[in-house]
Amino acid sequence: MRSKLKSDLWKTDSEWFKPWFNTEAYHLLYRHRSEEEASALVQNLTSIDALQVPGRLLDAGCGAGRHARAFAKAGWDVTAFDLSGASIQSARENPQRPSPSYRVLDLRDLHGVGEWSGQFDLVTNFFTSLGYFSADEDQTKVVAGFAQALRPGGWLLVDYLNVEHVRSHLVPEETIKKEHVDFDIHRRVANGWIEKSIRFDWKGERHHHVERVQALHLDDFIDLLSQHDLEVTYTWGNYELQPWSNESPRCMLLAQKSISV
Repeated sequence: MRSKLKSDLWKTDSEWFKPWFNTEAYHLLYRHRSEEEASALVQNLTSIDALQVPGRLLDAGCGAGRHARAFAKAGWDVTAFDLSGASIQSARENPQRPSPSYRVLDLRDLHGVGEWSGQFDLVTNFFTSLGYFSADEDQTKVVAGFAQALRPGGWLLVDYLNVEHVRSHLVPEETIKKEHVDFDIHRRVANGWIEKSIRFDWKGERHHHVERVQALHLDDFIDLLSQHDLEVTYTWGNYELQPWSNESPRCMLLAQKSISV
């Protein structure tokens, strides 16, 4: 019985993100992701020489749009998309002007949006929203879409977890209380994946979701990006843009698309 409970704790499917990201519970659990944090990061990024002049930006996997709004405030012409209709609805309800243009779209389908081909000076992918997919060809398809959307000489920013930091600071179990909901959370790194099992009661019903992203290292990203004529120029380890190390909390890369493409 105990082994079955342990097995059920990590039971999920390859498309786990589609139902989970559209729930009210997801947005309650991660509500602490603030506009102030996003604005501070964008201010740091736009101080980099390569990003000081605003241009046209595509925020891929934008969530509720906090980074997209921060870039728009900084003068960028921002288009943003996410697979979660609930997140895009929330983004559209924000009254900010100028407002980014929002769209519901799966990262894997970006390569098929012909009108975006070669149109952007910067493509951003924040908060570990790239490594969800089990099939290697899906990861390749996503990066190919990023590269296709960039003009020659344009820039790609990828923001991901740092696997070594996750391993050394892992909290295996905890309960997080948000308003009226207790989220029982288990975490592990196993079989090449970083996983978080989340159980909670919502409106009298028991719910269970498992988040999982591939345990991708810095070298994995450098190799993957290079396959699409994207050369990594900067690597940072946190949102203050300090140099990356094995103990950094984040793995952030800024890569440039080849001018000759």
